[in-house]
Amino acid sequence: MLSAIALMPILGKPAIMYGGIITLLLLLMTAFIGYRINKGTCKFKNPIKMHQLFALIVVILGLGHAILGLAIMFGF
Repeated sequence: MLSAIALMPILGKPAIMYGGIITLLLLLMTAFIGYRINKGTCKFKNPIKMHQLFALIVVILGLGHAILGLAIMFGF
């Protein structure tokens, strides 16, 4: 069931690939926000909360991506 979802083609590529790309982009955005906070040039109203929100989203998407990857590997 889960492996069917992970391997479902979207524009000819498996859905898990897009999940990995989105997770990576959000991880890079989280790191960039943290960098801007340390530099003192972040323009968000509350940059720490934004950084924490992005980090939470990355963790949730990363866990989902890992579960789908393991489902493919072990045939769930």
